Amino acid sequence: MAREQASWSRRDLLGGRPAAGGAAGGEHHVSGLVVHARPERLAGVLGALRAMPGLDVHGDNPAGKIVATLETPTEDDVVRRLGEIGDLPGVLSTALVYHRFD
Repeated sequence: MAREQASWSRRDLLGGRPAAGGAAGGEHHVSGLVVHARPERLAGVLGALRAMPGLDVHGDNPAGKIVATLETPTEDDVVRRLGEIGDLPGVLSTALVYHRFD
């Protein structure tokens, strides 16, 4: 039996609403990230991360560690966004700890 391509994001499913539109090629990428920021710059980094479309911050601590998920339509977008996060003032490192795509 053929598997139907999912057109709902995790955010859509949890919110009980259909996706506005499918990604090009039907891809959907969910990535788990650990971002390490300078403790004195943590507030600014958190603000910048929360402003990024498709990125959800799930937790942080005073030492500067941040746990986040990122949803993107393509693998190239994952790589591009990791670079953008790494370039934020105060970010020391960004680690991709989980990646799934459909």
